[in-house]
Amino acid sequence: MQLSNFLELEQADTLKNVEKVQNVVLTEQSYLDNMVQDWACWDDTYQFIEDGNQQYIDVDLQNQTLVGLKVNVMLFVNDTGSLTYTKSVDINTGEEKPVPEELIEMIESGTLSIKSEDKVISGYVLLDENPMYISCHPILTTRYEGPVKGTLIFGRYFDSALLENFRETTRSSITMYRVDEDMPSDFQAKFQNFSELPDRAIVEPFGEERIAGYFDLMDISSQPALIVRADFPRDLYLNGEKALNYMYFFLVLTGLVTGAGVKFLLDGLFISRLGEIDNFVTRIRSEKDLSRRLPLKDNDELYRLSREINGMLNEIELAEQELKAQEREKKVLLDSLNELVIFVNPRLEITWANKAALEYMHTDLEKAMGIRLKDIPDISSPLIKNLKLEEIFAKGNKESGEFTSEDGNSWFVQAIPVTDDNGRIIGILETCTDITGRKAVEKLLREKQIAEIANRTKSGFLANMSHELRTPLNSIIGFSDLLYEQVFGELNEKQLKYAGNISKSGKHLLNLINDILDLSKIEAGKLELEYKEFGLANKLNLIKNLLSPIADRKNIQIEIYTDSELTSIRADEARFIQIMYNLVDNAIKFSYENSPVKIEAKKKGDLVEITVEDNGIGIKSEDQYKLFKPFSQVDPFSSKTSQGTGLGLSLVKQIVHLHGGYVWFRSSPEMGSTFAFTIPVNGDKRDGGSAGLDEKEQNR
Repeated sequence: MQLSNFLELEQADTLKNVEKVQNVVLTEQSYLDNMVQDWACWDDTYQFIEDGNQQYIDVDLQNQTLVGLKVNVMLFVNDTGSLTYTKSVDINTGEEKPVPEELIEMIESGTLSIKSEDKVISGYVLLDENPMYISCHPILTTRYEGPVKGTLIFGRYFDSALLENFRETTRSSITMYRVDEDMPSDFQAKFQNFSELPDRAIVEPFGEERIAGYFDLMDISSQPALIVRADFPRDLYLNGEKALNYMYFFLVLTGLVTGAGVKFLLDGLFISRLGEIDNFVTRIRSEKDLSRRLPLKDNDELYRLSREINGMLNEIELAEQELKAQEREKKVLLDSLNELVIFVNPRLEITWANKAALEYMHTDLEKAMGIRLKDIPDISSPLIKNLKLEEIFAKGNKESGEFTSEDGNSWFVQAIPVTDDNGRIIGILETCTDITGRKAVEKLLREKQIAEIANRTKSGFLANMSHELRTPLNSIIGFSDLLYEQVFGELNEKQLKYAGNISKSGKHLLNLINDILDLSKIEAGKLELEYKEFGLANKLNLIKNLLSPIADRKNIQIEIYTDSELTSIRADEARFIQIMYNLVDNAIKFSYENSPVKIEAKKKGDLVEITVEDNGIGIKSEDQYKLFKPFSQVDPFSSKTSQGTGLGLSLVKQIVHLHGGYVWFRSSPEMGSTFAFTIPVNGDKRDGGSAGLDEKEQNR
């Protein structure tokens, strides 16, 4: 048994070491995945796949670039599945090499082409020269927007140099075999296991002095491509086995010596006194007289045993008294219940009832005992008419039900059969609970659920209508832009003005519909956040660059202040940009000319607090309740000075809540406004974190 424990410890220790090797390999794969994503989602790559400009090749696709990236192969495939550019180098020498024919054949067959924005392909490809890990990503803009222009493919050879690097990094003996070539018998057996249960490391002894862990590396079709073995010395098991042998020898020797000594002492000193103690215990058990006590003599082990027996008798006596006290406490507890509790025997006679039941029957326990339930008018209706007690005694089933009495109150009645040690029913414990208040709450809950269903139906309708309106709107915007750009011929000044107004109004309406669609998704619980880590300062500067043209019209300077501790946060990047765009855009709209708009980000514990402050017109206290409500704006419709839908702040509030944060603001007329929100620095999927946040959305 002890050796099995050492085996388990050895297995666990080896599994940790194998996981370290796996992590090193996965780190290399993740590096290539992240690198191809950065290159594929880049405006320069997006432009290159369209026009094949030579500047991109001269600047970004030099041999030393691939050497620095540790990438052996870089392939550009357009959206028709054709190769537009290839580059293959030896990352050790920097010399250019031909692209493996097997990769070109896979591209021509469409195996490595990606048509969807959210799809990626990665895995090992068993080439003739060496296995290669490849990572494929759709080519998108820097903002991760489509349409997909093609596929960018990075490849890195899994060669002996990389394997040796893994050995040095993990200080382990690592062996790797391809599944398409002959493998040793232990690798073949593990290949069968991985084919049935992939992605599970297998640990087993590899000889008397070493133990090995096996894991597989998948190809692009999620099938085992490489089998890797990492073996380690069995120091833990061998040292444990040696220590156990010494320990067992010592225990056996000690036991023999101790046994001989104990036998001698028992024979000479304790046998007679043990007989007296045995007789005393037998007499106590037969007479059940807990008041007797053993006489105490000689300050030795039997003295202490006698003292402990006397103490045990004291505790048993006290326990008996406590049981009686508990019986009294149970009675007090049952009497304190609001439910009616009655115990009846097989003749349906009352043998016990709690205080609430006795008060309901207007009697006491002495008078109630022995009375049949049906002879008591006040209690027979809820306990007799609604539960067939005779059938419960016959079948032994627990029965319960609800009913409404003549006075309009609702009751829940339950009858539980009580059996003795032989399973014979000796009575029924009946409870009757007034559930009138609970029924009223359930009714309110059903009405609330109906209202929520109606609200979700409304959200679904808005979402469907938004989708139906977007299609013709896109056509209107597209054709008006064509007219405004005079693609089909020149227009006069008035025609250009009208075409521009059509395009501008259409885009405004499209933004409104997009906001309605987002709000509907949130209300319907269908908007899911896509968490990722990104640089905070970069995103704040992006917002500044996006809104600078609007700010420049009013000569407004956008100032950004960020804590030095805040380098990056984990949140939904697109939704974070949407929040900041709405807040900063509002600040610019309602600011005076030649005034600053300040953005400040600081860390507060596990949260990041971001404030947007302006020195604009401010908000009157009587208008502040309108904030964060859909389609609600502070300016009356007839006097609006700024264009808007009234959905921006509502979306900000909902998206912040989805991140597990909250929103607040402060504002004074003619002195400006400050809007702020907090979200977790390292956010993840919500687990009910938005409950109870509304009280924080107030004027601080």
